[in-house]
Amino acid sequence: MAFSKARVVPIGLAAAAVFLLAACATATPTPTVAAPTAVPPTALPVPTQAPTPTPAPLPTATPLGFTPGTKESPRMIAIDTNDQLAFAPAVKPIAEGETITFQLTNSGKADHEFMVGPLDAVIADTAADEIAAVAPGKTETITVTFNGPGPFGFACHAPGHFEAGMIGYLPVTGPDVPTLGTKAAPRLVAMNMDDTLKFMPDQVVVAKGETITFLLTNSGKIVHEFAVGQADMVDADVIDGVLVIEQDEIVTGSVKAVTYTFDGTGPYAFACHEPGHYQAGMKGAILLTTP
Repeated sequence: MAFSKARVVPIGLAAAAVFLLAACATATPTPTVAAPTAVPPTALPVPTQAPTPTPAPLPTATPLGFTPGTKESPRMIAIDTNDQLAFAPAVKPIAEGETITFQLTNSGKADHEFMVGPLDAVIADTAADEIAAVAPGKTETITVTFNGPGPFGFACHAPGHFEAGMIGYLPVTGPDVPTLGTKAAPRLVAMNMDDTLKFMPDQVVVAKGETITFLLTNSGKIVHEFAVGQADMVDADVIDGVLVIEQDEIVTGSVKAVTYTFDGTGPYAFACHEPGHYQAGMKGAILLTTP
């Protein structure tokens, strides 16, 4: 029987071959270690200043439009008297209980006086507070405290002056002042007229049955009039003295009073019928409400 000859590889050579095969295999990559990232230092808190305290607000005017005077600090009201036999201003709102110092200056050439207090006593020339004489070019003062609901006013009773219309009014706002005007105590409503041919205000809210005294000041240079009552008659300039009443010839610097009771169903209105004034828009409305 014949035997084939096997090829014998020396052990030393086999080991070398294994080593070479291992060396040719893909080497495992060495992990890359990232450089450490610098950590920013912790920010220190910035010191802050304590907030500046807000100063207390200064006293401001009340919804009245002025800061009421006190006995310790009276409110000053300057009033001019003149040869037109009128006060300027002739209507100044006041607060119940406030103290006022009136500063009277005579810019005319005739002597005047100044009586102030309850309106009925002022009209009757019996009020207790009075400057007996304000000479031409002079200024005098008087301080008065107004307790109660009023009405209050002031007047000059030098010969013929009051009769010529030298009177002023002090409408009062306060807790004791009736909300609605009555025939015995009408509610005072100040109204101004000037050369713009407008009433200010041009609307007045009135309760049905209420009595109003309109205090009409002409602060312009041209003459005005004031008619109030049933709207259709006012618009047509029909004055009957009952449903519509009128105050005419309201001259510059003067104040006139018109009292009307709104006891009908309306509508009501007011207007000036001096030539061209109504056509220019010099009219207003009464807004009638239920009390």
